[in-house]
Amino acid sequence: MDLLESLNVDDLPEQQTRFSHLLHDSDDFGLKLGFDACCACGKKNPNFDCPSCRRVKYCSETCCRADSSLCLDGDIGEEAALGHTSVICSLLNLCTDDEVMEGKNPAEISALDKGQQTSATDRLASEFESYPATLANVIMDGAPYQNVLKKCAGKGITIHVIGASQDSELWQGHPDPIQEKKVFEGYADALAEIAEKNKLSWIRLHFFGPELCEEMKDRTTPIPPVQATKSRSNLIVRMFQKSYRIDNNISPPDIAVFFNPGFTCTDYDWEQSLSFLRSNEIPFLVATNTEMECMADIQYLMDRQLFQDIPAGLKSVLLGEEGIDGDEDEEDDSVSFLSLNPYAGLRVRQSGTMANDVYVKSRWIFGGISGGISERKRQAPPASAQGDNSRQELTTVKKRKTTGSGNSKTSNPALI
Repeated sequence: MDLLESLNVDDLPEQQTRFSHLLHDSDDFGLKLGFDACCACGKKNPNFDCPSCRRVKYCSETCCRADSSLCLDGDIGEEAALGHTSVICSLLNLCTDDEVMEGKNPAEISALDKGQQTSATDRLASEFESYPATLANVIMDGAPYQNVLKKCAGKGITIHVIGASQDSELWQGHPDPIQEKKVFEGYADALAEIAEKNKLSWIRLHFFGPELCEEMKDRTTPIPPVQATKSRSNLIVRMFQKSYRIDNNISPPDIAVFFNPGFTCTDYDWEQSLSFLRSNEIPFLVATNTEMECMADIQYLMDRQLFQDIPAGLKSVLLGEEGIDGDEDEEDDSVSFLSLNPYAGLRVRQSGTMANDVYVKSRWIFGGISGGISERKRQAPPASAQGDNSRQELTTVKKRKTTGSGNSKTSNPALI
């Protein structure tokens, strides 16, 4: 991510709000740190803002300095949250610029210089455009999808995008009004190489979600040629304003895609919608905002026997530290994967519950084939398993104590 390079940071510091010291007094501490509680001491109704970003609240300047110091209590481990560092403060300032441009208030926008306006607009656009880029590029190159692409070669393929909404997958609110209306052309462009390489006559792209707009009509869009002289494929888009169900009027999926589904979010019930995964071997792709959400979603699918195999590199965590007897020397033939998403956008967002926590939509991706894991491999994984987000691809994973970013579909726009 270019914006991280400009801050001389190798990786996004997702979870940096310190709170372990507050749990000594209350295990069920539930205030929003940095919002309705001081981000350092946890006292309610803080009224002192960080003087630089003004996005993190404290009860006093003393607490603000404490949260910005290297150590809060003198016993911070190397993997612990670092608090309100200069990097976090800089990222939160960018969040403010992005929200100003997103709000389209002329008076607020005029307070930004031209460079800030251009950079913020580019970040906003990149988040919207990451949806077709992620879908097309990961399916084109990902191991779980190659057999389906071969099977569908010369014919067509059906992709279901499940849990979609207008202001994410369908670009409502794109900073360029012209591009906002060309969302289907955006998907057609992104899928062009898949269509041409596999000689597909059509690609059906079905969007499902109760938050979709009734007025948006189904559409057929030519898929542009890549190296050929003319287009030979069409993108056929259908919209379903409802929770996910397969019936006789809907073509079954060859591939299922979920953008930031929040399987563990208590406001949504995924059980019925995911029942088709249990009884069918379907390649799927899931994109999540943070490493913790990624691990929680994998755990959710594994617990319900919806994931046929474990992504490489996670067996030592999900199956226990020593794995299962006899597996150590067994060659791993799994096609499932887990990694950072190279096609994620550049916009960084602030968590709605932990003020020093930031995330990028769809920053983590995993995929595989649906269906229960084999009995020999199945074993209940530790509930607190967590990955190491310091690597581009998780080939090794460490356990550590962490907490979530507090993202939820009702309190935070992350999970849409």
